Order: sequence, then C-alpha cells, then structure tokens
Amino acid sequence: MDRMADSGKSRGSGVCVKVNNSWGNNANVVTIARFCSPNLELLALKFHPFYLPREFTSVIINTVYIPPQANMDTALANLSRAVPTLYQHVIFPTRGNRTLDHCYTPYKDSYKALADQPFGKSDHATIFLLPKYKQRLKWEAPVQREVTCWTDQSGAALQDALDDADWDMFWHSTDDVCEFTEAVVGFIGKLVDDTIPRITIKKFPNQKPWVDKTIRKALNSRTAAYNTRIISGNMDEYKSASYGVLRW
Repeated sequence: MDRMADSGKSRGSGVCVKVNNSWGNNANVVTIARFCSPNLELLALKFHPFYLPREFTSVIINTVYIPPQANMDTALANLSRAVPTLYQHVIFPTRGNRTLDHCYTPYKDSYKALADQPFGKSDHATIFLLPKYKQRLKWEAPVQREVTCWTDQSGAALQDALDDADWDMFWHSTDDVCEFTEAVVGFIGKLVDDTIPRITIKKFPNQKPWVDKTIRKALNSRTAAYNTRIISGNMDEYKSASYGVLRW
C-alpha cells in the first residue's frame, strides 16, 4: 500500500503484505481497509487460502506500522490494553533490547514466536510464527447422534398418516387454545417418531451442522484437486472443484 497524498509523509512507500504462492494468490485476497496518517499506517486484508482447518473459513491479516515520531496515545500502540481479547505472541526483543514488533491473534496458544535474521538493511529481527494450534478434530472426540432419516418414501408415509388423522377430535376435546396446540404438536411428533426411521451417525467436532454427504463429497474433491495441483502445477482442476464447493 503506497502512502497517500494526505498522509503528511514524504519518505518510504508504506506497508505491504507478501503471500507465498503455495498458500494463496491474488484471486483469494480482498482489501478490507487501508489507512495512512502521521501516526499510523494500516493495511487490512481478507484471505481465502487454498487450505485451512475446517473450523476457519478465512484469515484476516492487519498490518500496522507506527513510526517512531508518532503520538503513541493516538496510535493506540498497545493492543493488549485496548483489545484484551487479542494475545501478543512476541516475547523477545526485536530491535536492540526492546520489543518493537508485535504479532496478535485471538488465540492464546496458537503460535510460538521465534526470532530470525533481519531482511536486507532492516535492523528489526524477523519474526517466525510456528503454529501450535491443534485442530478441533484432533483434540475433541467425535460423538454419536441419532437423527431422523428423511426420504421421499418416509415423507410420503408421514403425509398419508397426517391425511388419515381425525383432527376434529382435538377441537372437541378442549376449548383452550394452548391445550389444543400442545395436543396437536404432540400428536404430530408421535406420528413423526412412528413413521420416519432414525439412524445413528458420528458427528466430528469440526463439522458444521449444514455439511451433509453431498458437501463433504465436494470438499473431498477439492482437497484431492489441491494435492494434484501441488504436483502438476495445473490450477484448472482445483478452481473447478472450488467452484463446485461454492455452489452448495
């Protein structure tokens, strides 16, 4: 992001974010916000990488630079006090004996920060974030659930049972609308239990409630296309599989 004309700055070219081509490309990046002032420079981006743990749909990266001459109160430099739900992962000096470079995420134990050599002529240490996050699939056990198995046949059987029911008996049994509603709802529930078969399924902790076997098949096809893309370098099959997921 180049510095804008009204930023009051004449040196430097602003902040930027570089993305490894194996993680994402320009088609997967959306600019959320960009801002430049004498006290702060901000570039906020939303990423849809080729692969993420299923419980995450996207990654939002906020890159912030606060120059030495900035008003720290105005720049709101310490996010740990301003936004206590964010966690600062850098616990070592990044320039001399001071920790000037911070990395915040919403997850306390998601990364381990390591120091590395500076880039080019910079005098700030490079920060390498080593993921510590464990997928929910690995730290939560799957659970067994009993669900109704709706099919065209079972739906038709339920409709026949509803058509054959004597609904007048509910009208004649009570003059209270609340009792009438409770009786009708309970009767319909009993018909559903007697007519619609139930099956036991295994529910995984990272599985969204709306993900059925059709969507899982599309997701598996996308993952297979991604693994093939790594070897062949051909993006066409992966793009087609990604569009197939979005259609659902």
